[in-house]
Amino acid sequence: MMWSRIPARSVRLLVVVALVVPVVGCGKPHGDVAGRVTYRGRPVVYGTVNAIGSDQMTYYGTIQTDGTFTIRNVPVGPLRLGIYSPDPYYELPVPPAVKVRLEEARRAAGADNMPKPPKGQWFKIPPKYTDPMSSTLTGVVTAPLANIDCNLD
Repeated sequence: MMWSRIPARSVRLLVVVALVVPVVGCGKPHGDVAGRVTYRGRPVVYGTVNAIGSDQMTYYGTIQTDGTFTIRNVPVGPLRLGIYSPDPYYELPVPPAVKVRLEEARRAAGADNMPKPPKGQWFKIPPKYTDPMSSTLTGVVTAPLANIDCNLD
């Protein structure tokens, strides 16, 4: 009796594999986003561009000292953007042991590689641009590269 069930199981398994395998390779195409962040015509020299992609996932790009940024491997489709630019020279008043753990976490997250601008070049931008869900900054990702400049006023 067990032998008569094996072919039926094999057939079911083959049907499932035949249906699942084609779907696995059918993901959305992706592209990179590159651009420049300016506030009233001046380049924003420090911070992060936060982007919510068409898959509702968040993607990040580091703002360079010339205002340019790149975000890699974002799904094609609409994009919401936020700009986070904290004072690069402000240090939280925390105990030394906590500061060591914060530095380790920053390095582990890759945030330690953010280039700091020369003192005096950074300026504050309005907080309304920080959250991608409430800012008015949007764009469309195309493959292989979308150029999206963020001109803040």
